[in-house]
Amino acid sequence: MTIEKILLEFSPVAENILPALKKINADFGFIDKLNAQKVADYFSTSLSKIYETASFYDAINIQKQPKVTIKVCFSTHCALKDAAKIITEIEKILQIKAGDTNRLNFKLERISCLGRCGEGPIVVVNDKIYEKVTVGSVRGILEEYM
Repeated sequence: MTIEKILLEFSPVAENILPALKKINADFGFIDKLNAQKVADYFSTSLSKIYETASFYDAINIQKQPKVTIKVCFSTHCALKDAAKIITEIEKILQIKAGDTNRLNFKLERISCLGRCGEGPIVVVNDKIYEKVTVGSVRGILEEYM
């Protein structure tokens, strides 16, 4: 599907900007500058308005995402169950730092509570949830994605 076809699914009114951005993000994985400009033109608004809207929502990416995204819950419960040590182990194995956005293959981030405290610590890799993760189980989890 093309950006133009996606945009035609929405009336060009302001309240449809966010749903259109979400649909484009879902189909393409991110919204680059060219496509952001197409959205701005279609909705007769500024490019800055499109970026302001897109960047406000964590679910919309404004740059191409790595192939593997690793999210470690860092809520109080998971933090008490060694989430920091799990993050350190992931950083060591993949030679990346949490929050680093300059990697092509892997992205590691701390996230807030997923509401699964009884199963924590929680690690999410490309939307696959791993429960009761330990420092010792990290390598086995990552090997599936390396």
